[in-house]
Amino acid sequence: MAPPRALPELMAELVEEILLRLPPDDPACLVRASLVCKPWCRILSAPSFHRRYRAFHRAPPLLGFLHDNHLNTSSGYMPCFVPTIKPCPFPKRAFDDCAGWSVRDCRHGRVLFCIIPINGVNLVVWDPVTGERHRLPEPPVRLCAYNVAVLCAVRGCNHLDCHGGPFFVVLVGYRNVLRSYLYSSEAGAWNASAELGGLRYYVASRKSSVLIRDDVYFAIMQKYTILKYNLGKNCLSTIHPPKEYNIRGGIALMPMEDGSLGIASVVGSKLCLWSRNADPGVDSGWVRFRVIELKHKTPIPFKHSFSISVVGFAEGLGIIFVTTDVGAFTMELKSCQVKKVGKRYEWNNVYPFISFYTPDCASSILPSLAEAH
Repeated sequence: MAPPRALPELMAELVEEILLRLPPDDPACLVRASLVCKPWCRILSAPSFHRRYRAFHRAPPLLGFLHDNHLNTSSGYMPCFVPTIKPCPFPKRAFDDCAGWSVRDCRHGRVLFCIIPINGVNLVVWDPVTGERHRLPEPPVRLCAYNVAVLCAVRGCNHLDCHGGPFFVVLVGYRNVLRSYLYSSEAGAWNASAELGGLRYYVASRKSSVLIRDDVYFAIMQKYTILKYNLGKNCLSTIHPPKEYNIRGGIALMPMEDGSLGIASVVGSKLCLWSRNADPGVDSGWVRFRVIELKHKTPIPFKHSFSISVVGFAEGLGIIFVTTDVGAFTMELKSCQVKKVGKRYEWNNVYPFISFYTPDCASSILPSLAEAH
Protein backbone atom coordinates (compact mmCIF):
# COMPACT_ATOMS: atom_id res chain seq x y z
CA MET A 1 0.00 0.00 0.00
CA ALA A 2 1.41 3.35 -1.02
CA PRO A 3 2.16 5.76 1.85
CA PRO A 4 -0.23 8.71 2.17
CA ARG A 5 0.75 11.84 0.32
CA ALA A 6 2.33 14.57 2.40
CA LEU A 7 0.17 17.63 2.73
CA PRO A 8 1.45 20.50 0.59
CA GLU A 9 3.13 23.29 2.50
CA LEU A 10 1.40 26.62 2.71
CA MET A 11 2.99 29.36 0.65
CA ALA A 12 5.12 31.73 2.72
CA GLU A 13 2.93 34.65 1.64
CA LEU A 14 -0.19 32.87 2.92
CA VAL A 15 1.50 31.94 6.20
CA GLU A 16 2.46 35.57 6.74
CA GLU A 17 -1.12 36.70 6.12
CA ILE A 18 -2.32 34.21 8.75
CA LEU A 19 0.32 35.25 11.29
CA LEU A 20 -0.55 38.91 10.76
CA ARG A 21 -3.98 38.19 12.22
CA LEU A 22 -2.75 36.80 15.54
CA PRO A 23 -4.04 39.10 18.32
CA PRO A 24 -1.50 41.63 19.69
CA ASP A 25 -3.02 41.42 23.19
CA ASP A 26 -1.95 37.74 23.34
CA PRO A 27 1.74 37.88 22.32
CA ALA A 28 2.27 34.31 23.54
CA CYS A 29 0.62 33.26 20.25
CA LEU A 30 3.41 34.94 18.29
CA VAL A 31 6.10 33.40 20.48
CA ARG A 32 4.61 29.91 20.11
CA ALA A 33 4.25 30.38 16.35
CA SER A 34 7.93 31.31 16.07
CA LEU A 35 8.81 27.92 17.60
CA VAL A 36 6.80 25.86 15.09
CA CYS A 37 9.51 25.73 12.43
CA LYS A 38 12.42 27.73 11.03
CA PRO A 39 10.45 29.23 8.10
CA TRP A 40 7.83 30.62 10.50
CA CYS A 41 10.54 31.92 12.79
CA ARG A 42 12.17 33.72 9.84
CA ILE A 43 8.85 35.31 8.89
CA LEU A 44 8.14 36.47 12.45
CA SER A 45 11.68 37.78 12.94
CA ALA A 46 11.75 39.86 9.76
CA PRO A 47 11.57 43.66 10.26
CA SER A 48 9.10 43.83 7.36
CA PHE A 49 6.69 41.59 9.29
CA HIS A 50 6.98 43.78 12.38
CA ARG A 51 6.09 46.87 10.34
CA ARG A 52 3.13 45.13 8.67
CA TYR A 53 1.92 43.68 11.99
CA ARG A 54 1.84 47.08 13.68
CA ALA A 55 0.23 48.76 10.68
CA PHE A 56 -2.39 46.00 10.41
CA HIS A 57 -3.50 46.18 14.06
CA ARG A 58 -2.85 49.94 14.46
CA ALA A 59 -3.64 50.21 18.19
CA PRO A 60 -0.87 48.87 20.47
CA PRO A 61 -2.20 46.64 23.28
CA LEU A 62 -1.97 47.08 27.03
CA LEU A 63 0.95 44.93 28.19
CA GLY A 64 0.64 45.82 31.87
CA PHE A 65 1.15 48.75 34.19
CA LEU A 66 3.74 50.21 36.52
CA HIS A 67 3.33 51.49 40.04
CA ASP A 68 5.45 52.33 43.08
CA ASN A 69 6.00 49.83 45.87
CA HIS A 70 6.30 51.69 49.17
CA LEU A 71 9.31 50.48 51.18
CA ASN A 72 10.02 50.84 54.88
CA THR A 73 13.42 52.33 54.14
CA SER A 74 14.90 55.78 53.65
CA SER A 75 14.65 55.38 49.86
CA GLY A 76 10.87 55.04 50.12
CA TYR A 77 10.03 53.53 46.71
CA MET A 78 10.71 50.63 44.39
CA PRO A 79 9.17 50.46 40.88
CA CYS A 80 7.04 47.43 40.10
CA PHE A 81 5.49 46.12 36.87
CA VAL A 82 2.26 44.11 36.78
CA PRO A 83 1.84 42.27 33.44
CA THR A 84 -1.60 41.83 31.91
CA ILE A 85 -0.29 39.48 29.19
CA LYS A 86 2.02 36.48 28.87
CA PRO A 87 4.95 36.35 28.50
CA CYS A 88 5.86 39.30 30.69
CA PRO A 89 7.56 41.96 28.54
CA PHE A 90 9.89 43.01 31.38
CA PRO A 91 12.63 40.76 32.79
CA LYS A 92 11.97 39.44 36.30
CA ARG A 93 14.88 41.33 37.82
CA ALA A 94 14.51 44.55 35.83
CA PHE A 95 14.13 46.67 38.97
CA ASP A 96 16.79 45.08 41.19
CA ASP A 97 18.87 47.68 43.06
CA CYS A 98 16.45 50.44 42.03
CA ALA A 99 15.24 51.40 45.49
CA GLY A 100 14.40 55.09 45.43
CA TRP A 101 13.15 55.05 41.83
CA SER A 102 9.61 56.39 41.53
CA VAL A 103 7.49 56.02 38.38
CA ARG A 104 6.27 59.39 37.12
CA ASP A 105 5.01 58.80 33.57
CA CYS A 106 4.80 56.22 30.79
CA ARG A 107 4.06 56.94 27.13
CA HIS A 108 5.16 56.02 23.59
CA GLY A 109 7.08 52.96 24.79
CA ARG A 110 9.12 54.87 27.39
CA VAL A 111 9.03 55.02 31.19
CA LEU A 112 10.01 58.14 33.14
CA PHE A 113 11.43 57.78 36.66
CA CYS A 114 12.40 60.21 39.40
CA ILE A 115 15.23 59.18 41.73
CA ILE A 116 14.39 59.77 45.40
CA PRO A 117 15.58 61.01 47.93
CA ILE A 118 18.27 62.89 45.96
CA ASN A 119 17.58 66.63 46.21
CA GLY A 120 16.47 68.45 43.10
CA VAL A 121 14.94 67.00 39.93
CA ASN A 122 16.70 63.76 38.99
CA LEU A 123 14.99 62.04 36.07
CA VAL A 124 15.73 58.91 34.03
CA VAL A 125 13.97 57.83 30.82
CA TRP A 126 14.01 54.08 30.11
CA ASP A 127 13.04 52.27 26.92
CA PRO A 128 12.23 48.68 28.02
CA VAL A 129 12.41 47.28 24.46
CA THR A 130 15.84 48.65 23.52
CA GLY A 131 17.18 48.73 27.08
CA GLU A 132 18.39 52.31 26.58
CA ARG A 133 18.53 54.57 29.64
CA HIS A 134 18.90 58.33 29.52
CA ARG A 135 19.79 60.33 32.63
CA LEU A 136 18.57 63.91 32.29
CA PRO A 137 20.51 66.93 33.55
CA GLU A 138 18.87 68.99 36.25
CA PRO A 139 16.72 71.92 35.04
CA PRO A 140 18.10 75.46 35.37
CA VAL A 141 15.97 76.21 38.47
CA ARG A 142 15.52 73.93 41.48
CA LEU A 143 11.78 73.41 41.88
CA CYS A 144 9.89 72.84 45.13
CA ALA A 145 7.33 70.48 43.56
CA TYR A 146 6.76 69.34 40.01
CA ASN A 147 4.95 67.14 37.50
CA VAL A 148 6.57 65.52 34.45
CA ALA A 149 5.60 63.82 31.19
CA VAL A 150 7.57 61.92 28.53
CA LEU A 151 6.62 61.76 24.85
CA CYS A 152 8.02 60.89 21.43
CA ALA A 153 9.71 63.82 19.67
CA VAL A 154 9.47 62.52 16.09
CA ARG A 155 7.17 64.78 14.08
CA GLY A 156 4.43 62.84 12.29
CA CYS A 157 5.18 59.58 14.15
CA ASN A 158 2.23 57.18 14.45
CA HIS A 159 3.69 55.89 17.75
CA LEU A 160 3.26 52.25 16.73
CA ASP A 161 6.97 51.55 17.12
CA CYS A 162 8.79 54.65 18.34
CA HIS A 163 11.55 52.92 20.30
CA GLY A 164 15.06 54.29 20.47
CA GLY A 165 14.24 57.62 18.84
CA PRO A 166 14.34 61.17 20.21
CA PHE A 167 11.97 62.20 22.97
CA PHE A 168 10.75 65.20 24.97
CA VAL A 169 10.24 65.55 28.71
CA VAL A 170 7.82 68.25 29.88
CA LEU A 171 8.47 69.54 33.39
CA VAL A 172 5.99 71.78 35.23
CA GLY A 173 6.84 72.94 38.75
CA TYR A 174 6.77 75.72 41.31
CA ARG A 175 9.44 78.16 42.45
CA ASN A 176 7.82 81.48 43.45
CA VAL A 177 5.75 81.17 40.26
CA LEU A 178 4.60 78.25 38.15
CA ARG A 179 7.28 77.35 35.59
CA SER A 180 7.56 74.89 32.72
CA TYR A 181 10.61 73.47 30.94
CA LEU A 182 10.95 71.26 27.88
CA TYR A 183 13.84 68.80 27.60
CA SER A 184 14.94 67.54 24.17
CA SER A 185 17.01 64.35 23.99
CA GLU A 186 18.43 65.51 20.64
CA ALA A 187 19.69 68.79 22.10
CA GLY A 188 20.51 67.23 25.48
CA ALA A 189 19.29 70.35 27.26
CA TRP A 190 16.27 72.12 28.77
CA ASN A 191 14.78 75.07 26.92
CA ALA A 192 13.87 78.49 28.35
CA SER A 193 10.97 78.35 30.78
CA ALA A 194 7.42 79.59 30.49
CA GLU A 195 5.88 81.16 33.62
CA LEU A 196 2.37 81.55 34.99
CA GLY A 197 1.35 83.56 38.06
CA GLY A 198 -1.77 83.28 40.19
CA LEU A 199 -0.94 80.17 42.23
CA ARG A 200 0.21 80.89 45.79
CA TYR A 201 1.49 77.37 46.25
CA TYR A 202 1.82 74.15 44.29
CA VAL A 203 1.24 70.59 45.45
CA ALA A 204 2.33 68.07 42.84
CA SER A 205 0.14 65.11 41.93
CA ARG A 206 1.44 61.78 40.65
CA LYS A 207 -1.58 61.29 38.46
CA SER A 208 -0.72 60.42 34.86
CA SER A 209 -0.55 63.27 32.39
CA VAL A 210 -2.39 63.12 29.07
CA LEU A 211 -1.25 64.24 25.61
CA ILE A 212 -3.79 65.68 23.16
CA ARG A 213 -2.29 67.00 19.92
CA ASP A 214 0.31 69.59 21.07
CA ASP A 215 -1.11 69.98 24.57
CA VAL A 216 0.05 68.14 27.70
CA TYR A 217 -2.35 68.18 30.66
CA PHE A 218 -1.49 67.61 34.33
CA ALA A 219 -3.76 67.30 37.37
CA ILE A 220 -2.36 68.95 40.51
CA MET A 221 -3.59 68.76 44.09
CA GLN A 222 -5.21 72.19 44.44
CA LYS A 223 -8.68 70.61 44.11
CA TYR A 224 -7.06 68.86 41.15
CA THR A 225 -6.64 72.00 39.12
CA ILE A 226 -5.63 71.04 35.59
CA LEU A 227 -2.50 72.55 34.03
CA LYS A 228 -2.19 72.80 30.27
CA TYR A 229 1.19 73.11 28.57
CA ASN A 230 1.31 73.83 24.82
CA LEU A 231 4.41 72.39 23.13
CA GLY A 232 4.33 74.65 20.09
CA LYS A 233 3.79 77.93 21.93
CA ASN A 234 5.70 77.02 25.11
CA CYS A 235 2.95 78.46 27.29
CA LEU A 236 1.00 77.48 30.42
CA SER A 237 -2.65 77.87 31.39
CA THR A 238 -5.02 76.45 34.01
CA ILE A 239 -8.42 74.74 33.77
CA HIS A 240 -10.85 74.19 36.62
CA PRO A 241 -12.43 70.72 36.92
CA PRO A 242 -16.22 70.16 36.78
CA LYS A 243 -18.18 71.49 39.77
CA GLU A 244 -19.60 68.04 40.55
CA TYR A 245 -16.14 66.52 40.73
CA ASN A 246 -15.30 64.85 44.06
CA ILE A 247 -11.61 64.88 45.01
CA ARG A 248 -12.06 61.71 47.08
CA GLY A 249 -13.08 59.78 43.96
CA GLY A 250 -9.70 60.28 42.28
CA ILE A 251 -9.22 61.59 38.78
CA ALA A 252 -7.97 60.37 35.41
CA LEU A 253 -7.40 62.73 32.50
CA MET A 254 -8.19 61.20 29.11
CA PRO A 255 -8.33 62.22 25.43
CA MET A 256 -11.75 62.17 23.78
CA GLU A 257 -12.39 61.02 20.21
CA ASP A 258 -13.13 64.59 19.08
CA GLY A 259 -9.76 65.82 20.38
CA SER A 260 -11.12 67.39 23.55
CA LEU A 261 -10.05 66.76 27.14
CA GLY A 262 -11.99 64.26 29.23
CA ILE A 263 -12.11 63.45 32.93
CA ALA A 264 -13.11 60.29 34.78
CA SER A 265 -13.88 60.35 38.50
CA VAL A 266 -16.06 58.57 41.04
CA VAL A 267 -18.92 60.44 42.71
CA GLY A 268 -20.59 58.30 45.37
CA SER A 269 -20.93 54.87 43.78
CA LYS A 270 -21.00 56.23 40.22
CA LEU A 271 -18.19 56.52 37.69
CA CYS A 272 -18.74 59.87 35.98
CA LEU A 273 -17.22 60.94 32.67
CA TRP A 274 -16.96 64.57 31.54
CA SER A 275 -15.70 66.14 28.32
CA ARG A 276 -14.63 69.71 27.67
CA ASN A 277 -15.92 71.51 24.60
CA ALA A 278 -13.09 71.78 22.07
CA ASP A 279 -14.86 74.17 19.67
CA PRO A 280 -13.15 77.60 19.96
CA GLY A 281 -16.39 79.32 18.97
CA VAL A 282 -18.38 77.77 21.82
CA ASP A 283 -18.17 78.22 25.58
CA SER A 284 -15.53 75.73 26.73
CA GLY A 285 -17.37 74.26 29.70
CA TRP A 286 -17.64 70.72 31.02
CA VAL A 287 -20.37 68.31 29.94
CA ARG A 288 -21.07 65.12 31.87
CA PHE A 289 -21.80 62.70 29.05
CA ARG A 290 -21.89 59.35 30.84
CA VAL A 291 -22.61 57.92 34.28
CA ILE A 292 -21.89 54.27 35.15
CA GLU A 293 -23.47 52.92 38.34
CA LEU A 294 -20.77 50.73 39.88
CA LYS A 295 -22.91 49.20 42.62
CA HIS A 296 -25.47 47.39 40.48
CA LYS A 297 -24.41 47.68 36.81
CA THR A 298 -20.80 46.41 37.00
CA PRO A 299 -19.05 43.52 38.77
CA ILE A 300 -16.67 45.86 40.62
CA PRO A 301 -17.12 44.86 44.29
CA PHE A 302 -16.73 47.25 47.22
CA LYS A 303 -17.90 47.49 50.81
CA HIS A 304 -17.97 51.27 51.13
CA SER A 305 -18.50 53.74 48.31
CA PHE A 306 -15.96 56.18 49.77
CA SER A 307 -13.25 53.56 49.09
CA ILE A 308 -13.69 53.72 45.29
CA SER A 309 -11.09 55.78 43.45
CA VAL A 310 -9.93 56.21 39.85
CA VAL A 311 -6.16 55.66 39.70
CA GLY A 312 -5.33 55.58 35.98
CA PHE A 313 -6.36 55.50 32.33
CA ALA A 314 -4.86 53.73 29.30
CA GLU A 315 -4.66 56.30 26.49
CA GLY A 316 -6.10 55.10 23.19
CA LEU A 317 -7.64 51.94 24.69
CA GLY A 318 -10.48 53.34 26.81
CA ILE A 319 -9.48 51.35 29.91
CA ILE A 320 -10.04 52.83 33.38
CA PHE A 321 -8.15 51.64 36.49
CA VAL A 322 -10.19 51.68 39.72
CA THR A 323 -9.32 50.66 43.29
CA THR A 324 -11.78 49.76 46.07
CA ASP A 325 -11.57 48.29 49.58
CA VAL A 326 -11.88 44.86 47.93
CA GLY A 327 -9.31 45.09 45.13
CA ALA A 328 -7.98 46.88 42.06
CA PHE A 329 -9.72 46.54 38.71
CA THR A 330 -9.64 47.55 35.06
CA MET A 331 -12.81 48.42 33.20
CA GLU A 332 -13.22 48.81 29.45
CA LEU A 333 -15.48 51.81 28.97
CA LYS A 334 -17.13 50.55 25.77
CA SER A 335 -18.08 47.09 27.03
CA CYS A 336 -17.93 47.70 30.81
CA GLN A 337 -15.90 44.48 30.99
CA VAL A 338 -14.16 44.28 34.37
CA LYS A 339 -10.99 42.43 35.35
CA LYS A 340 -9.34 42.22 38.77
CA VAL A 341 -5.65 43.12 38.56
CA GLY A 342 -4.53 43.64 42.17
CA LYS A 343 -5.21 43.61 45.88
CA ARG A 344 -7.07 46.30 47.78
CA TYR A 345 -5.41 49.66 48.43
CA GLU A 346 -2.34 48.47 46.56
CA TRP A 347 -1.68 51.71 44.67
CA ASN A 348 -2.82 55.32 44.40
CA ASN A 349 -1.60 55.74 40.82
CA VAL A 350 -0.84 53.37 37.96
CA TYR A 351 0.98 53.99 34.68
CA PRO A 352 -0.19 51.75 31.80
CA PHE A 353 2.50 50.38 29.47
CA ILE A 354 1.12 50.22 25.92
CA SER A 355 3.24 48.75 23.13
CA PHE A 356 3.46 45.97 20.57
CA TYR A 357 5.35 42.92 21.84
CA THR A 358 6.69 40.69 19.06
CA PRO A 359 9.10 37.72 19.23
CA ASP A 360 12.10 39.95 18.59
CA CYS A 361 11.22 41.83 21.79
CA ALA A 362 10.79 38.57 23.73
CA SER A 363 14.24 37.33 22.73
CA SER A 364 16.05 40.55 23.56
CA ILE A 365 17.94 40.81 26.82
CA LEU A 366 16.95 43.96 28.68
CA PRO A 367 19.63 45.27 31.03
CA SER A 368 18.82 46.32 34.56
CA LEU A 369 17.74 49.86 35.28
CA ALA A 370 20.35 49.95 38.00
CA GLU A 371 23.06 50.66 35.41
CA ALA A 372 21.68 54.17 35.08
CA HIS A 373 22.01 54.76 38.82
